[in-house]
Parts: sequence; structure tokens; C-alpha cells
Amino acid sequence: MKVFDVRDITVGVDAALAVVENPRHRHMLKNYRRHAVLEVSGHWEDILTPVMTVDHPVYRITERGRTMVLDGMDEVRRFYAGIVSEGANVFGALEEQVAVSDHGVFIEAVFAQVVPGTDPALAGEDVEPSGTYQVSHHFAAMWPYREGRLAGEYIYDDSGSWRVDEVDPSALTSPAEARALLAPSLARSPLTEIEEGLALFTGVRPPRA
Repeated sequence: MKVFDVRDITVGVDAALAVVENPRHRHMLKNYRRHAVLEVSGHWEDILTPVMTVDHPVYRITERGRTMVLDGMDEVRRFYAGIVSEGANVFGALEEQVAVSDHGVFIEAVFAQVVPGTDPALAGEDVEPSGTYQVSHHFAAMWPYREGRLAGEYIYDDSGSWRVDEVDPSALTSPAEARALLAPSLARSPLTEIEEGLALFTGVRPPRA
């Protein structure tokens, strides 16, 4: 069984960047890559800058048959702030296929998170509080882009694919450890690269944060 390693969160998008040539499409993939690294690193405020995200993003997140809609920047900000304050931002894909079109970025993935046995994500599961577990499931997602900036996230999970597996405690990565481990990835996804990419979109000048 494959176990989540935070250092691998860009593998899928890096594979897409290795073959995609369209400059606008590459810009969207680079935005997606930087977004992922910032989120898991806990730097959520840097995702919601005018360079990265539209003024009024809309998220639709469906998990286990329940849909949460985040309509506008204030709601999206509260969502990210809550995840980070709870220390629940260390997650990512075990396997990921990433595609891109003029409309945005498309993802099919097996998503995973390693948590202690006391984590709320394991509520109702037959687990030992002293254990360490990997929670995983399949999902598909569409991230629309508008003039080179993220306009939202539409995430739909396969509710029948959720599974819980006990893993070695060494697989558990704290938010602080994740931030340190992802520092090299963030350095390879600089904001200047995103700013320069916005110039590819007609009539758009790179906004400053």
C-alpha cells in the first residue's frame, strides 16, 4: 500500500507540465502547483492574492454525499483559516492525473491524509486512539480559471471509495514539518512566475498583491 508523502504533492502536475506546451495552459498548471504547495504549507493567505485568485471565487466541495458551497472571498478565507488553525492542512494525492484546457485544470486523484487515531476524520471508525491511520478516497475535480486566475474549485468525491488503513507512526507529518519539507517546492514555484504568466492573457496586466 502506498503511504502519503507530503514531498510528492506536485508529482501529478509536474508530469503534466513535462508535456504541455501551450503557454496559457502552462500558466494555469503553474498556478495550480503553487496553490497546492501554499495550501499544504499553511501559507493560505498567499493563495488569495489578486495575482493568484479572482476577487469572487466560488468553491463547491462534495464529500460523502454532503456539498459545501463557499461563495465569495470571505467564505473561502474562513475555510482556509479554519483548516490551518486545526492543523488539518497536511494532505494531498497518492496518485493524480492532471489535464488542462482553456477552461481550467482537471484532476482525477486518490486523495490521502495521515492522522492520529483521535482525529475527527476517524469519527465512527473502528480504530485505536493510540494508532496512526491513512484516510484515502478517490475524487475528481475541476478548477476553472478566468483570465489566468483561479475562479473556484469544484470537487466531487467517490463516497464508496473511502478507506482507513493503519500505518506506521513515522508517516505522520506535522504542519511545521510539512512547511519545512515543502520549502524547496515553493522556491521552484515563485510568485514572479505567476505574475509574468498573467501577461499571456489579452488585456490583463499583472495585479500586485
